[in-house]
Amino acid sequence: MVRWNRAFSNKIDRLDEERLQSKRDCVLIVRDRNFMREYVKVWDEGALKDAPFITMGMEALLKEFYGDLMDAPPPFQVKEGGNVLDLGCGWGRVLKPVLDRGAFGVGFDISENMLKLSEKHLKRNGYYPILLNGDGTALPLKGNSFDMVYSLLVLQHISKRKGKAVFKEIYRVLKRDGVAYIRVPGRFAPENLIFSFLQFISIHLFRLRDPIKMRFYRIGEIKKICRGLFKETEITAHEFRPPWNFHTKWTWQYIIIPKRFHRGVRKISDRLERIANTRFGFLKHFGVVLMVKVRKN
Repeated sequence: MVRWNRAFSNKIDRLDEERLQSKRDCVLIVRDRNFMREYVKVWDEGALKDAPFITMGMEALLKEFYGDLMDAPPPFQVKEGGNVLDLGCGWGRVLKPVLDRGAFGVGFDISENMLKLSEKHLKRNGYYPILLNGDGTALPLKGNSFDMVYSLLVLQHISKRKGKAVFKEIYRVLKRDGVAYIRVPGRFAPENLIFSFLQFISIHLFRLRDPIKMRFYRIGEIKKICRGLFKETEITAHEFRPPWNFHTKWTWQYIIIPKRFHRGVRKISDRLERIANTRFGFLKHFGVVLMVKVRKN
């Protein structure tokens, strides 16, 4: 198995020297500093309080439904020896199994505290990664550098305009025929519709500020973003489940459906997932999350 080490930076120079002055870990590249101050504070504080929950949300709580995700395999195939970028690596939960499969991985995150946790987690498992701190709309990386990029439930916390910019950056750093996996929440899942409504009320009626306001994506919207950038776009839907709770900061961890039913709900969800992604494509619109697989021209 290929073990990760700093020799990777000598194997292929992927860092853009015009944007990045050195190859030190945690170099900050950012376009919007006002955005950074409020947004990053949430993730930096979350990293100190409860990193698994702030990055995984309900997935960290619903172990009867999801299983133990702390060392789960990545939700895509990893090519041994490939250059992989984890865009929004958090504390390294997915990056670690990617490295286990022999890839040369780089972690990138907007939160320096998250990167410190990631470094600790990966070094504990024998890896010495390159970890970069910055804004995903301004990656400090050379174009045509990565065989794969993945970003799992990161775009949901930034504006649609910034999300489009991230798609363009992913396209730029991918090699020809490179593949990216981008996971976003679906617009029409019952759980997400409730969340969206409650969020609208809290922001527009009660005037509560939310630096990590959730954004939900329609399938047609994703296709429009990818059209003209990527030669192939494939969208699959996942997690067909009923709402677990009322998504407010006071009720987030109160689960409506008793745990004894979670495994049964998972079986139903898996069956709907198979049907939606094979025979009845219209059901994709109701998946809680959408996995977008794109390939560069």
